[in-house]
Amino acid sequence: MLRSRLTFDQLVGRGVEYRGGDKTAVQGVKVDGICYCSQAICGNHIMRAGKHWATFTSSSSFEDFQTVGVIRPLPGSGWEKRGLEWFSPDYHKKFHQDLQRERTNRWEGNVHYCCIGTHGTRHGHCYCSDWEDIKYANWEGRDDFDRDCTTLGMLLDLGNGTLSVYQSGRRLGTLKDGLAGEDCWIAGFFG
Repeated sequence: MLRSRLTFDQLVGRGVEYRGGDKTAVQGVKVDGICYCSQAICGNHIMRAGKHWATFTSSSSFEDFQTVGVIRPLPGSGWEKRGLEWFSPDYHKKFHQDLQRERTNRWEGNVHYCCIGTHGTRHGHCYCSDWEDIKYANWEGRDDFDRDCTTLGMLLDLGNGTLSVYQSGRRLGTLKDGLAGEDCWIAGFFG
């Protein structure tokens, strides 16, 4: 069982950086006073089977429009080297065709990106995409989601195909079911 801290090896967009140079800690940043939607991906830790736990922490309550969840591995096109000003795997269809080109035979099902919005106007919402459409949904447990919490746990169970959310050591519910194939952890920053 993996017990070491996850590292974010892919930073995509101008609005994300390593905190203090530590690849296990990332933060959203403004560049010249501008907020850029950006993502940090644990692309060097691909999950293909079994149960996988991740804990995401924030120095204060989670920032506006921050997301955490899973995404298909994106190794082929060097997304972190493209020099993109901003990147969102679900919000803007601009990237969907390029993301679909990353498809491998290990991708199963049609949930290619799934996350929870941790704060802002859609705090606690589930965002999912098959890179054709974007789906926003409520989920059982969302009503108990504490937007001021500084620690968020996620359990990806590829045996059951579920992504579950935990706060303060308590399971809130299943964010999404129907997950299959391979995924990586992702953290997104929007402001």
